[in-house]
Amino acid sequence: PDPSSSWTRSLASCRMVAESSNEAIAVVKDLVAGTVGGCGGIVAGQPLDTIKVRLQSPKTRNLYTGVLHCFQKVVKDEGFLAFFKGITSPLIGNVPMQAVVFGMNGNANRLMDKYIPSLREKKDDVSRKPNFVRLYIAGSWAGVGQLSVCVPVELVKCRLQVQQDAKVKLYNGPLDCVKKIWKNNGALGFYRGFWPTFWRDGPTYGLYFVVYEFFKWKTLDEEGNSSMSSLLFAGGMAGVCTWLFTYPFDVVKSVIQTLPDNAPRQEMSMIYQFSTNYKLHGTKFFTQGLSACLIRAIPANAATFLLYELTLKFI
Repeated sequence: PDPSSSWTRSLASCRMVAESSNEAIAVVKDLVAGTVGGCGGIVAGQPLDTIKVRLQSPKTRNLYTGVLHCFQKVVKDEGFLAFFKGITSPLIGNVPMQAVVFGMNGNANRLMDKYIPSLREKKDDVSRKPNFVRLYIAGSWAGVGQLSVCVPVELVKCRLQVQQDAKVKLYNGPLDCVKKIWKNNGALGFYRGFWPTFWRDGPTYGLYFVVYEFFKWKTLDEEGNSSMSSLLFAGGMAGVCTWLFTYPFDVVKSVIQTLPDNAPRQEMSMIYQFSTNYKLHGTKFFTQGLSACLIRAIPANAATFLLYELTLKFI
């Protein structure tokens, strides 16, 4: 017998939304499960995320010929722990960020259940087919909502990740980075790269949840249960498919967020970066670090969704 069968039955019916007659309790469940899942995904994906950012940033991309070379050079010159530079920022920022994402996603799903009959989840549907329109609306709403936390967290993370020289450091850690951004640019300085992050995350968070639920639905067994492997597969596919659509915006975001503070104002523009780099480098520029990103997406997103669903089951 499958040792996981005792919990897969409850996972099969879960639609990434906490269930409770009390909305406040449901939101807290979404927050706790989202935080656990998000932290697991960050730890699982951080090494390849560091490689991705280094291949994207104008400060470091010319130092490496590809993913493997970057990995080897970082290990040789800086040690393996260098891959976890900047991890404190997303781990700390993960709590409010995942609170917003999973809280708003869950809340939107429950509101549509209550007030929009055409988008209600049909629990008696034999096919168990999710309502993909509903999932997309709720996910996109959550994606836009988390930008207030995501942009500053990404900014600090990226700036720490591109520090490849241990002897010459601009920042001595996340707190020092935050202090210097505040000193040099004020509160608005934390939102450098807002628009490429908006287009990266806003519409595509909806796609993220849709793809996950689609593959989860397609891999249900005859009894309507999800195995652990099917949940991991669905999570990995959600990450890969979403990044394929949104990656050029991530490249531009990383470029803008790792520019020096004294860079010309026009270089902070998303349109400027797209047009200038297309003219200079062609479409290839917008795929730098893509292989690292796609490889990273599998364990990171598989861990996120699996831990989220498991946590929801046990709280």
